[in-house]
Amino acid sequence: MERGVFDREREDVAFVNRAAAYCLYLTHMAVTFLVAVGWLSPWDSVLWAVIIVYAITEILWFTRDGYCILTDFERWFLGIEKPENALQQNFIQRLLIKLFGVDMTPARSRKMTVAWGRFSFIVSSIRLVSPGL
Repeated sequence: MERGVFDREREDVAFVNRAAAYCLYLTHMAVTFLVAVGWLSPWDSVLWAVIIVYAITEILWFTRDGYCILTDFERWFLGIEKPENALQQNFIQRLLIKLFGVDMTPARSRKMTVAWGRFSFIVSSIRLVSPGL
C-alpha cells in the first residue's frame, strides 16, 4: 500500500503542537462520525448539522484541490511537509487502518468517503422535508 505522510519519520514535536494536533484529530473524528451516522438521528438539528457540515466539506475539498483543512492543520502542527497530492494524507484511510485494520488504497477510501457523505447529505435532506421518515 502507498504510505501516507503521517507514516513517515518526523522530527521531535513540542508537546503543545502534538496536543493541538491530537485535538484536531479528535475533532476530525467527531465530524466524520456526524456525517457517517447523523442521518439516523431523530432530531432535526442533527440532520441540519449533517447537511451544513458536509456541504462545507465538499466546498473546501473543491476549492483546496481535495485537501482537507483539518488534516492540513494537524499535519502543520506535527511539522509534516505538505504532500504532492491530497490522497497522501487521507484521514479516512488512516482511521480505517487504526479502528478496523482495513487497509485500502487512498483513491478507494476517497471514493467511499464522498459516496457515503453524499448519501448522508441526501438522506438528511429527504428526512427534513418529509417528517416521519
